[in-house]
Amino acid sequence: MSYIIFCILDTKKYFVNGINKNMFEQIITLFCAESFFASAVTNIDVLAGMIDKYLSGMSNVRIASYLLMLLAFVVFLFLVIVIYVKSIISFLKLDNSSQSNKKLKKELAKLEEADETDDSDELQKELELEELRQKQILDQQRELERQEKRRQDILKQQKEQARKKEEEEKAKKEQKKETLPSKDLGIDLDWQKGKSIESEQAVVNILSGDVLYYQQNLKTLPELIGLIIDMIARKVDDLKIAQTVIYRNQGKSSEDEVMQTIMEVKNFLALAAQGKFNEIRRGTNLPDDATAILHLSEGDATYALALMESFMDSRIEMAAAMSNGARKDQIFQETSNMACTFGTLSALTDTRLATGAFELAIELHPQNVNAWNRAADLYNKAGSYNLAMKTYQHVLDIADEEINAEQVANANKMLSQFYYEQGNNLQAAKLYNASKVYYDALGINRRLDRQELEIIDLIEQKQKQDIQQTIASILNNQDLQYSYAL
Repeated sequence: MSYIIFCILDTKKYFVNGINKNMFEQIITLFCAESFFASAVTNIDVLAGMIDKYLSGMSNVRIASYLLMLLAFVVFLFLVIVIYVKSIISFLKLDNSSQSNKKLKKELAKLEEADETDDSDELQKELELEELRQKQILDQQRELERQEKRRQDILKQQKEQARKKEEEEKAKKEQKKETLPSKDLGIDLDWQKGKSIESEQAVVNILSGDVLYYQQNLKTLPELIGLIIDMIARKVDDLKIAQTVIYRNQGKSSEDEVMQTIMEVKNFLALAAQGKFNEIRRGTNLPDDATAILHLSEGDATYALALMESFMDSRIEMAAAMSNGARKDQIFQETSNMACTFGTLSALTDTRLATGAFELAIELHPQNVNAWNRAADLYNKAGSYNLAMKTYQHVLDIADEEINAEQVANANKMLSQFYYEQGNNLQAAKLYNASKVYYDALGINRRLDRQELEIIDLIEQKQKQDIQQTIASILNNQDLQYSYAL
């Protein structure tokens, strides 16, 4: 009995101090198994039977009672041992589960800590990327500012060089005046008093002979509107008119600006000849067509713009009263083209008004390539170079190279200048050559021969004298057509 108790205590010591994991699991399995308890009960029953059989043959009752008491004590002690072992097993199970929970909690804590670390790392990376993007944006802005500053410096240098060149040429002319042999010419060379055209031509002929070439004085585009109207009335083709204007303008206006001006002047004259302004003139103080054309020939587009504005307003009101459909879209598209006519005529004297007109044309019909092209021209003139460059690029994006060849050529030419100033000479040369091919094929920059120049001189000499007859001829010309359908 003492040996059994000793084994139990020794087993408890091992359980408390910690035993091998496999042994622990085997003990738990052994004592928890139903077969163990069933076997113990069976053995006890067998033992009780044997004792009962043994005692039944004994005569001494007192000895029998002692044996029964001993047996009861043994059974009681056995039950105590079983209960004690079961309590130890329960305790070990609880301890094992608590240790498992602790391990699980530790693992969960490690996972949460790892997740927090990953989140913090991702947040740090996002912050670093955002800082990098901001830095790139700032670098781009600074680069654009530097490019703009370089552009301004180049323009300033060019202006300064042009001014110095003009001063040098002026000084050379003054020097030539002082060295002319006046008494041999037989004419008055005092330029402060003025001289006749014949005297001036005589001096040029004596000085040059076949060497010097007579240079036409520069005329601005508004000053050439009268010549354009006169040549339209004479049914001269648009290309010949453009060649004449470029010669008189000495290249101060671009090819596209010249062609656009000729086309829109012709559109206005056609609207007047077709009587499109008659209905809107009723009950108003609007000028008649002849008066508007007369002032336009003198470079004053005010009366023509008043007629165009009223006509455009009537068309917009008509479209606004309609339900959505193809006809409404068509009216807006036609009015968009009229806004381009208005913008080109107003650009002769008021670029801000012209810019607003082209922006209105874009609003009425966003696919109007010509409106985008003209708006870009005015952005460039106003010094908004980045906006102009983006608008020219948009022209190339939406234009049909065959239908809008004129606008594409102008956008290529202007973008080539931007790329050249930015140092991208390869792209600049590519775009410039593309535009040059178009203008060369068109022949707009061809020099006029002597006979053509003489004809133009005659037209200009009689231009103001015959203006009334010219206006009457235009208003009676029913074959004169505008470039958009109404």
